[in-house]
Amino acid sequence: MNTEELLERLEAAEEGELKELKLWLFKESIRLRDEKHDLEMEKRDFLNERENTREENRRYEEHLSVRGRQLRREEELIEQKHDVIKRGFEELDRDRQALIARENSVRAQEAQLRDRMSRSYDLESAEVNDVLFRGADNILLIKKRYKDLMKMFHPDCLGGDTEMVKALNRTYDRLIKECDAYGKRRRA
Repeated sequence: MNTEELLERLEAAEEGELKELKLWLFKESIRLRDEKHDLEMEKRDFLNERENTREENRRYEEHLSVRGRQLRREEELIEQKHDVIKRGFEELDRDRQALIARENSVRAQEAQLRDRMSRSYDLESAEVNDVLFRGADNILLIKKRYKDLMKMFHPDCLGGDTEMVKALNRTYDRLIKECDAYGKRRRA
């Protein structure tokens, strides 16, 4: 009902109708007041919901920002770890190359030493006698010196050599034959 119709009805209305209209207006005003209250409550709830949503969005964006920074830091750390590992492998490779070079150098030195030793073992028995059995003038000293030299030059020992052992055996046999019945060495 619009206002013009309402005004026309009021002018034409009698007492009973006026009471009905008053009652209807009262009920309508209560209904409108309740609707207004409900609308205000809904508006307040909507505003609260909107504020909560904004707050949630802000927190979510902040969380995303923090998580993004964390991910960037983690990526940087992973990149740094990758670089450290890469440098470590490069250093290991350099060390391996240096070790191989050193090993080759040691092998070459060993070969040179063996060559020199083999040339020095080609010495005459007299030279070996002069150097290794110097001062051994009786059979006991010759045997003791022989045992000591065999401990040093035996092929199973570190730095041992079969050629040297052969030279020692030849010299030992010759020196034992040179000893007389009393164990003294005869000088030629």
